Amino acid sequence: MTMAVVERSKPGNSKTKRALQVFALILCIWMGIYLFPVSERPPQPFFQNQEGPLVIAHQGGEHLAPSNTLEAFENAEELGADVLEFDVHITADGVPVAIHDATVDRTTDGTGTVNDMTFDEIKVLDAGDYFQDSNGEYSYRGQGVTIPSVEEILENFGHMKLNIELKATNNPDQHEELVHSVWDLIRTYEMEEKVLIASFEQDLIDRFREVSGGAAVSGGRQEVTRFVLLHKLFLNSIYSPTVDAVQIPVEESIFNLADHSLIRGAHNRGMEVHYWTINDEETMEKLIELGADGIITDRPDLLLELLGR
Repeated sequence: MTMAVVERSKPGNSKTKRALQVFALILCIWMGIYLFPVSERPPQPFFQNQEGPLVIAHQGGEHLAPSNTLEAFENAEELGADVLEFDVHITADGVPVAIHDATVDRTTDGTGTVNDMTFDEIKVLDAGDYFQDSNGEYSYRGQGVTIPSVEEILENFGHMKLNIELKATNNPDQHEELVHSVWDLIRTYEMEEKVLIASFEQDLIDRFREVSGGAAVSGGRQEVTRFVLLHKLFLNSIYSPTVDAVQIPVEESIFNLADHSLIRGAHNRGMEVHYWTINDEETMEKLIELGADGIITDRPDLLLELLGR
């Protein structure tokens, strides 16, 4: 009987071969990353002709006047802010209005959920009722301050750049109406190149970009998380952005986001970096030194003073 001789490979050789295969695969991946980098996004008109960080008045400068009101926006403009930032909810009858919270309870003398109230019901409320000035006085109470519609803001401040946050706290059933109504107003007032749309809800951002055909948008929570994680893993070159800016805090969980390399990484992908909500001089000075593209603040007066403007 003939015995077949089976030659077995040595265990060491097999392990070496597998290690070489893994190394070759990793090498191919990294070569693909660095030899074929993702192309940058073209710059948006919103960000052009910019020197130094944009002074973005958060809710018009919430520490200086009642938030998200025409009075706050007028004050921010007079101070010299570059951008007016405000939040948007939509009323039961389809009117986009500027208010941060999902309810009117905190910032007016009324109660109720914005999405469930009509514009007429909201318009009679005193939006200056809650605000205390630096002297502790209710200097805007009973002075006719109201919650403005987005249309009122565009009518009065169409010459300025606007950072419009579509609030994730809107009823999801009204998201489509919210996107279309805000975009229709932007087109009506020919503000297409003067607005930056923001939201924590990435679906709202994606839908707005689709409906608008390419208006400037900043990333929602999902997009920002993707960018930061890839950057921290040194995989920034494979990140393909769908947005024009990221608006972030100086730190999140274990991550320091006030980082020059992160700003540079965003720039390499064609994105701007804005930080929120910064109200102290020390952090403002640090972000200016790092090269932040924008600083969102309740104290535009303080930031403008630091910038010598």
